[in-house]
Amino acid sequence: MATEYIRLRGIGVSPGVALGLVQLEEQVVFSDRKESITFAQIKEEIQRLQRSFEATKQEIIEIKNQVKDKLGKEHAFIFEAHLMILEDQSLREEIENLIKKEKVRAEWAIATVHNHYMRVFETLEDEYFRQRRFDLSDVLSKVYRHLQPYSPETVDEEGERILVAHELLPSEAARKLNKGNILGVALDMGGQTSHTAILARSLNIPAVVGLRDITTKVQDGDVIIVDGTDGEVIINPPLAIRKEFLSKKRKYDDYLKELRKTSTLVSETLDGFRFTPLANIELPEEISLAFSLGAEGIGLFRSEFIYLRSTTIPSEQDHYHIYSQIAKKAYPSPVYIRTIDIGGEKNIPQLNIEREPNPALGLRAIRFSLKNRKIFKTQLRAILRASVQKNVRLLIPMVTEIEEIEEVKWILREVKDELKREKVDFDPAIPLGIMIEVPAAATLVDEMIKEVDYVSIGTNDLIQYYLAVDRSNELVAYLYKPLHPSLLRLLEEIINHVSEAGKEVAVCGEMAADPLSA
Repeated sequence: MATEYIRLRGIGVSPGVALGLVQLEEQVVFSDRKESITFAQIKEEIQRLQRSFEATKQEIIEIKNQVKDKLGKEHAFIFEAHLMILEDQSLREEIENLIKKEKVRAEWAIATVHNHYMRVFETLEDEYFRQRRFDLSDVLSKVYRHLQPYSPETVDEEGERILVAHELLPSEAARKLNKGNILGVALDMGGQTSHTAILARSLNIPAVVGLRDITTKVQDGDVIIVDGTDGEVIINPPLAIRKEFLSKKRKYDDYLKELRKTSTLVSETLDGFRFTPLANIELPEEISLAFSLGAEGIGLFRSEFIYLRSTTIPSEQDHYHIYSQIAKKAYPSPVYIRTIDIGGEKNIPQLNIEREPNPALGLRAIRFSLKNRKIFKTQLRAILRASVQKNVRLLIPMVTEIEEIEEVKWILREVKDELKREKVDFDPAIPLGIMIEVPAAATLVDEMIKEVDYVSIGTNDLIQYYLAVDRSNELVAYLYKPLHPSLLRLLEEIINHVSEAGKEVAVCGEMAADPLSA
C-alpha cells in the first residue's frame, strides 16, 4: 500500500464527497499481435468471429435487462444503442474484410478497427462527441473478449470502495455502480457526458474524471477522498484533511436533502414571477434525475448523440425509437427536440464533413440540415411520428434569416404530407420554434416570431457571437460577461418582442442555470 500524500485535480462530473479504500480496475487491452492464417482458414475464422458477435449480443441483452430491472428503462436505453452498434453490418464487414485481405486472426482485425475509430473520435473537438467512443469501444471489447477461450470477469472487492480506473466502459459502469458498494469514482479519462458521469449523477455517487494518471499513483487498499463538487482527489490524506472533508460531506448531504424537499415547490423569482424550470439533456438516461430535482419538462434534447451510437447514418427508426422513448418518459410534460446541431467542430466520422477554417461560423446546425435534405427529412419524420404524444416541440438551431424558417416550414409541410399519404399518425399542430443564437436573429426577432410558435434564447452561443469572444480562450475569457449591459438590453428587447406577439420565450444555456442571471 502506498503511503504518499497526493492531491490531484480533475473534472468533477458528479457532486458530493466520498472517503474510502481504493478498488483499482484493470484496463481492457487489445493486443497488437498479428497472427497469420492460411487462405483455407479464412472461412473458419469468419465463423469464429460470428460466434463471438452472437455471444456479445446475448451478453448485452442480459446486461440491458439487469439494468432495466434495477435502474429503469432510461438507463437500459444505452444498451439498445450498443445492440445497434453490434448489428451494424458495415462494422462487421469492415472486420471481416480485414481478416480476408490480411489473412489474420479476428483478434488483430478487431483491434485494428477499434484503434482506427478511437483515433478518429480523438480528433473531434466537441467533448460530448469524443465521449461516445466509449460506446463503440465497449462493444468491440466484448467481441474481442468472447474470442478468448476463457475470460473471467474481474472479481469485485467486498465492502464499500472507491472505484479507480483508467476508463470505465458503459457496461462496466452499469454493473459496478449498481452494486451499491461503490462510494465514489476516480478515472484517468472521461468527461461530463460519459455514461459513467451520467450514471454517477443519477445514483448520487461523487465522481472525478480526467485525472490523467491516477491509476499509476494508487494501489488497492489506499485511502482516498473523491470531491466531485470541486473536481479534486486526495490520496492517503492525513487525519486533519480527512476530518475537513467529512465535514464537507455532511454539509453537502444536508444540502441535497433540502434540495429534494424544495423540488416540489412552485418555481418563482423573489419578486413573484412564476417560471417553468426545464432541463437540458443529452441522453435519455438523464430524464429521471432531471424530474426528481424539480424539472417540469425537457427544454432541450440534443439529438446529435444519436449519430454517435452508430458507425453509419442512423435510420428513421433509430431516431424514432429514441424520441418516442423520451416523449413517453416525460409525458405529459413538454419535450423540446432540437434538430441536429452538427458540422464545424461537431464533426461526425460517418458524415465525412470537411474541416472548415472557422467552424463556429461555418456549415453547422440548420445550415447543415438544409444542405443535407435527406438527413433532415429523416429526422423530421421521426420527430413527427413521436409527436403523437402531443407533448413534443420542434426546435431549429442557429437560425440567421427568415428565409431559413420559410424553407424549414416548406420541408416540414412536405414531410407531413408524406406521412398523411402513408396513414402514419402524428401531431399536425406540433409547435415549431427557433433558437436565438445569432445576433442577426436577435435583432429580427420581431419579424421572425410571426413565422414560429416560440423562441428559445441560446445564451452560450449568443454571448460569444454578440460580444465577439471565445469563452474557451483563457486569453480573452475575461470579456465573456453574461451580465454585460449591452447583452442585457438585447435580451430585454427579444423578450419584449416575443411577449408582445403573445408567444412563448425560453432561455437556455449557463445563464438559465445561474440564479443571478435568471
